[in-house]
Amino acid sequence: MAFIPDIPGHGRFAFRNLNSTQYKTYAQQYSKAKAGGIRCVYAWMSGAGVIGITTDVGKGIVIDYSKRKLAAVCINAGAYVLSPAVVVFTNASKIVNISKSIHSTAAFCFECVEDSTNLAFLPIDLALFGQPIPIGASNRFNLFSNHTDFLDV
Repeated sequence: MAFIPDIPGHGRFAFRNLNSTQYKTYAQQYSKAKAGGIRCVYAWMSGAGVIGITTDVGKGIVIDYSKRKLAAVCINAGAYVLSPAVVVFTNASKIVNISKSIHSTAAFCFECVEDSTNLAFLPIDLALFGQPIPIGASNRFNLFSNHTDFLDV
């Protein structure tokens, strides 16, 4: 879970009358709801984009941009999903290390996108809690959380 800071000293936010325990509980629930909402929006956008590209393919009007967008979505999602399977089904140490690096890199990209979207919620965070509330812990998408060196293959 993400680090939730304590109540700030200034009194210019909506939840200033809560005690410390209530404040942290509200902040944790808000953080979870914010993360879930962001992920739902990105899942919907990805699905709508793939459906739009598929419709264009059916009509025969695919342009180069759509091909690149589809390839980027497929490669990143495929790398994230399939790289742990490679680790399970093979014993070759070089392939395992490369697979872990690919998965860690894709997970880092997902985390960067989610964290950058968090900036849109900054005014709401400041109005409700008086400080930014993080979405989640660092390395939250990485199934191999002990493998963080992307260049070590």
